[in-house]
Order: sequence, then structure tokens, then C-alpha cells
Amino acid sequence: MNSLDWSKVKNVDDHLQIVSRYSNAANGEGDHVDSWSQPINLDKSNNAYLDNFSIVNNQLQVTGWNATNKALGKHNHYIILFDRTAGHELARQKATAVARPDVAKVYPQVINAQNSGFNVSFSLANVDLNHELQVISRYSDVQNGEGNNVNYWYAPKKFTPNNTSNQGNLDNFNLSNGELTVAGWHATDYSQVESNHYLILFDKSNNTQVASIKVTNVARPDVAKAYPAVQSAGQSGFNASFGKVNLTPGHAYQIVSRYSTLAEGNGDNGQSKFTDFWSAPVTLNQQAYNIDNFSATKDGFNVTGWVASDQAINKQNPYLILLNNGKEIARTKLSLTDRPDVAKVYPSLYNSQKSGFNVNLKVDPAAANGTLKILLRFAGSTDGNSNYSDQASQDYPTNIGDFDNVQVTASNITVSGWRASNLTTSKPYEYLIVLDNGGKELYRQQITDKDITRNDVQNVYSYVLGTNKSGFQVTLPTQASMMHKVVKLINRLTDDPNGNGNYIDVYSGPVSVFSGAQTEGKKTTTYNADGQIIAVYNDAEVISQLPELPTGCEITAVTMMLRYAGYNVNKIQLANEMPRSNNGDYGFVGNPFSPSGWWIFPTGIAPVVNKYVGHSDIMTGASMERIKDKLNQGHLVVAWVANVNGFVNHALALTGYDASRLFYNNPWTGRKESMTYGEFYQHWNADRQRAISY
Repeated sequence: MNSLDWSKVKNVDDHLQIVSRYSNAANGEGDHVDSWSQPINLDKSNNAYLDNFSIVNNQLQVTGWNATNKALGKHNHYIILFDRTAGHELARQKATAVARPDVAKVYPQVINAQNSGFNVSFSLANVDLNHELQVISRYSDVQNGEGNNVNYWYAPKKFTPNNTSNQGNLDNFNLSNGELTVAGWHATDYSQVESNHYLILFDKSNNTQVASIKVTNVARPDVAKAYPAVQSAGQSGFNASFGKVNLTPGHAYQIVSRYSTLAEGNGDNGQSKFTDFWSAPVTLNQQAYNIDNFSATKDGFNVTGWVASDQAINKQNPYLILLNNGKEIARTKLSLTDRPDVAKVYPSLYNSQKSGFNVNLKVDPAAANGTLKILLRFAGSTDGNSNYSDQASQDYPTNIGDFDNVQVTASNITVSGWRASNLTTSKPYEYLIVLDNGGKELYRQQITDKDITRNDVQNVYSYVLGTNKSGFQVTLPTQASMMHKVVKLINRLTDDPNGNGNYIDVYSGPVSVFSGAQTEGKKTTTYNADGQIIAVYNDAEVISQLPELPTGCEITAVTMMLRYAGYNVNKIQLANEMPRSNNGDYGFVGNPFSPSGWWIFPTGIAPVVNKYVGHSDIMTGASMERIKDKLNQGHLVVAWVANVNGFVNHALALTGYDASRLFYNNPWTGRKESMTYGEFYQHWNADRQRAISY
């Protein structure tokens, strides 16, 4: 059949017959005899198959075949890309026939089967891969593919994966050797369609791409375990180097991991399809250092350690500068050495791998006599004096010491510690001086037991000369002028045998010489830093007047006072000994054992106090200072008050005071209580400020 000229057949429905002719003419005309076959009907099936419908090098690649006799008279073969989701055509390509002998073998009755193949590509520019796409094979009788046509609709296909999740992580942003190496993972099933993987270094600060590289994924079984629903998770890792790139200190950078349909550039040519993961920004504002050793030598100092800074990206001259009280006394340019330990801890810090130093500074120790500080500098200028970035060390004081142990007894103060300075050779005399809280000198004593070995001090303060022999100890007498005070100690190095002259001092913290709250027996006395009493509390036994003495508050309060003074008495005993009278100034009015009893006043109850103590002190109208003085001595004061616990007359045993309150034992409640000074005067004044002590 294929040897026939089928171009003359315009329609598959045309009636065809085979004529067998015998003729006397060479061209088959002339006299002839014909035999006509029955009419032949052509196969009307429409056969097709899509061999490939995939994304190849940023294009939709479509290959297949379409064999049908319905194409007779329709010489224009088009492949059409149709968006089935949106319901419209996206593009069409005129197909060049591709030989398909395999198809002709299967469909010998189809005229165009031998050349039914096609191979076309479509741009992805306007294609939405989230939509269902369908390929149409069309044979048409007009050039543009319209007119009379026959179509074959291939099965639709959606390129978007079922799992559309997109996640990743930047595990490492490494600048430790001056080159940028990154590692992490990017897991998304879009990578099955967008098969080209790129890493892009993006400058977030000025919104520009710095560099891009194409990478090959590496296995990440940990990611596959965490994201089992992502088919590509197991092969989602990346580990790649950008090499030396142009970075700017202070800028924030992001790594963009991109899966793209495009196999060149950075995966984006304006028409490609891609899926990005943006890492968190990494800002190049890091700096770090450490002084591993700073020790004095016979010629100056040895300094070892490491220093790194992102500023070194464009400031590549490292210096170490030594300051004394803020003034430069030495500097040296650094030749940085390998420190893999630093790179391990600070991988994202620029050139941290090459950060070590070990230098010797020639300095006269006498010139290093203040507070030392080390500057670690990266400078843009070769002399280190301009366009620089500094890191400053801690302060290193050279006038140092400590009072490790201070033991205070009533007779002695024993002090031990250590003292060192770079000026020790010019100040050979060492003194301990005691100051009061106001800075007044109370005592001084030369320290002769010194130069004690202190290797522990040497280990910490190796930059100060003589710290290995810096220990001292001294014992001085506890002076009366020191008692109950907070003092400070001075360790003084001086060139004067008497402890004056040219000197340098180290001060202790506050030292208590029995200051603060001091308890002796049942009395607690609180001293301020100047040795003044600011509070007293006598922890006297509290005795209730009830139930035996419903109106015997006065004699119960006196009982508490006398028992605290050490006398073995009780309230019943004293109530019976108490004078009786119809005048409270001479004795108790009524019966203290009865609710109908009245009162007794200080002069009336004084004979009871006199009997045991031998004397009494009527303190009616006394100042608060006199009352406090009695309490300071450990003597309770019985005070008469009105309108307390519902009584017009009541007695309390005052036991102590502080800055704002008076403390007392209340016979009626049987409790230890307190009231403000204002409250006390209100009640005391209402009962004529009566009081008694001894």
C-alpha cells in the first residue's frame, strides 16, 4: 500500500477500488479489459502512544507517535500542549515526521504509520507545573493547525509531586580557612522534577547575588528518618565550597538552595521552574579572641593566644598592642599560625583556622606599673594606624593582692594573703594598716613574715613579677578603737621604713571586728559599721498574767524583768509580796487576783524591785535614750500604757528596739510583740509616761 500515491486521497471515507486491466497500449490506455474489485474501506482507527513526556534541560520534552488513516488530506502535523486544569492551550509545535518502522510493523494497514513519530519541546515559561497538562497530536489540512483536523488526546499528567513540602537547613557556614564552605540539606520532592541543584550565596544587606555553584547531592539518612514522607529526603544533603568569595564585613548573607529545571547559570533564566530554600541570615560581625598566656619575662612579656575577626576580610594586617593605663608601651605585628581547635569552635568566623600567635614584647617592667590591657587589632593599613578594628582584653592590674584569711578574736587579728607589684624592687617595705569606716587610721604594723611561696598566685598573675613569692602573714592586737566596727585593711608597699613615703596600696573588703549582730547570752546587740549600737534585743521569757492575775499586769511585767536579771521569782510570789494601798503610788489598789483589781504605779512597786536587786530606777518621764540605754545594759524596762488590749491602764515589759520599733513582752496576751515609736508614745503619754527599771 505504501507504494501508492496517497496524496491524491483526500479523505479516509473515499471509496477505493482496485482495477485489474489488460491493455494494448504501453501506458495502460487504448483497448483494454478491466476487472473491478469490490470497494475497499480504509482502517479508521486513531492509534497513538506517548513515549516520553518529561522535563529535560528546562523544556518539556514530548516524544511519541500517532498513526491514523484519518490524517489523509491533512498534511500539517502539530503537537499541542494543553493546560487541562485551566482549560486552554498553552503552545503548539509543528512536528517533523520521525520514522517509526516499529509502528508500521504493528499497524501495516495505517498509511502514515511508517512516519508517525514526533519529537518536540516546549518552553516552561508560561507553564504551571501544578496544573494537569495534556498533549494533543493533531493532523490538520491548514498550515496553522486549525481547519479540518483529527486529534489524539494523550493521558494528562501532573508534574508536581504529591508531597509539596519544602524544608531544609544550613548546618554549617564555614569561613575558618578564608574560603566559604557550606553544608546542610534541602528536602523536597520538587527535586524529582527540578533535577538541577544549585547553591547561591546571597548578600541580604544589598540584595545581590554574590556567587552560585551547581552541586551534587549527598546522602542524608538522618533527614530521611525525620521526613519519611519526602521521597528524596535520603539524598537531600549538600557539602560544597564557594572558594574565595568577595564578602563584606557587617553584611548579612544567606545560602539559597535551589532545585531547578535549568541546567546552567544559577537555575533561573526567567523561564525556568525552581524551588528555593533560604537559610537564616549569617551576619559577618563576629570576632573573638583569647589570651592563653600573659607572663612576665626578664625582658618584658610573653603573650600567646589567638584572635579572629570578620573585619579581617578587608583588614588584613594583624597587630598586638600593649597599653599601660591606656597609653601604648609596645606593639608587634602578628604572624598568625594554625589553630584547628579555634576553627572547630568558631567555624563561621573568618580565618579562625589561622588565628594563633606567640610573641615576646620588650618592655621595662617599671614602665608596666599601672593597669595593662592588650589590644588585638586588624588594620587596613600596613602600619596598623588607620582603618582598624580592635578587640580589647580584660584589664590586667599590676598592683595586686588579696587578703585570703582574716581571723578576728577579742585579742588579735590574724591576716594572711598575698601581695605583688612590678614596683616591688623599688618599694621593699610592706605594712598592714587598719582604717575605720570613715578612713581614719586605727593601727599599723610592718609585715616581716613575707616572700612566702605562692605558686597559685603565679599561675593566675604570671604577668606580674614576683608573684611566686608574694605571700604574707601578720598578727596584730585587737585595739579598743576597733571593737564593734567595720574596718578596712591596707597592704602597703613603700620605700619608707615607717610606711609612708612613696607607696602603693591594696585595700581589703569590709572586715567586721564584732560588728553587726552580736549575741551574748540572751541579748543580741547590733552595731553599725562605725561601732554604734543600732538595735538591741533581750530575749526575755514571756509570762502571761492569766489566769491567776487578771488585773496583775504590773507585777507580771516586773516578774519578767527580775527573772531576766537572774532572780528566781514567780508572779504569784511577787503578787503576794507587792504592797497594798488605796493609792497606786504606794501599793496595789484592790486585789490583783480578782477581775475587780485596779493598779499599782512605779513608786508603789519599787519595794519589790529593791528587795531583790537592791535598788530600782523610777524612769517616769525618761527620754527614749535612757530607755534604750537600760535595754543596752540588758535591763528590761516596765512601761505603763493606756488603751492597750482594752485597758485604761496596762504594763508592758520592754525588751528591745531597732530603728523603727520597740519590742516588748505583753503579760495579757502572753506573746512577744512590737509597736512603732509613734504608737508607743501615744499609749505611754496617755498613762503619764510611767516606767521603772533598775
